[in-house]
Amino acid sequence: MSARQAIRRAIADAGLLLCLSAAAAFAGESAANLTAAGIPSNCADFASKVSGSEGNFGTVNQFGCLGAFQFCPGTFERYYSGSAQSFLNNPSAQTAAWTQYEQNSWAQAQKNGLTSIVGQQVCSGSKCATIDQSSILMACQFGCGSNGKLANYVASGDCNARNVKDGNGVSVCTYLVRGAGYDVSCFTGQNSTVCVQAPTGPGDFPTSTGVAANPPSASTASVIVSPNDV
Repeated sequence: MSARQAIRRAIADAGLLLCLSAAAAFAGESAANLTAAGIPSNCADFASKVSGSEGNFGTVNQFGCLGAFQFCPGTFERYYSGSAQSFLNNPSAQTAAWTQYEQNSWAQAQKNGLTSIVGQQVCSGSKCATIDQSSILMACQFGCGSNGKLANYVASGDCNARNVKDGNGVSVCTYLVRGAGYDVSCFTGQNSTVCVQAPTGPGDFPTSTGVAANPPSASTASVIVSPNDV
């Protein structure tokens, strides 16, 4: 291959990569579409987050992985008994298969002690999060086995250790942070650990009267102002 041909090939390859990157950026099904296909609405945001890095209902990648959650050969057969094309044509079958997959992942995570880190803080890059149920399920994309990346992190607590990273150098901690803050009670069978604010303090909720929903008494208030001060 001549130098000129090599340059042309490099430019063509770069263009292909850009096209693939652009396609990946728009991948994934919306929460509304996933709810319509059978995901409970309270868990649809998490499902959409996962699908966003996987694909659409009709996606087939170069490895033969299928659909919005990329069921690959070997896993696909365990969760669906029909043909690949019928699976692609049936969003409800995809969400049903993925729901079962997530439920199994949570059960495996519990069995292997991986849920013991729920409540701990984790940081990846410049972002930090409190590990919750959705963190665990997102990180289970690295596997929930007793010898997997997530298990290695649970054992060491080191996000930079080589054995908590995939072949591209991405740490499982990235997924723990990325997955935090979603309701996944549909898959775990447990109450969501997503923080829900309770009306315990002054002004927690807006009111039509302009008066704090839970005003403190004057004796307990740390700052007291009179009407003329406002």
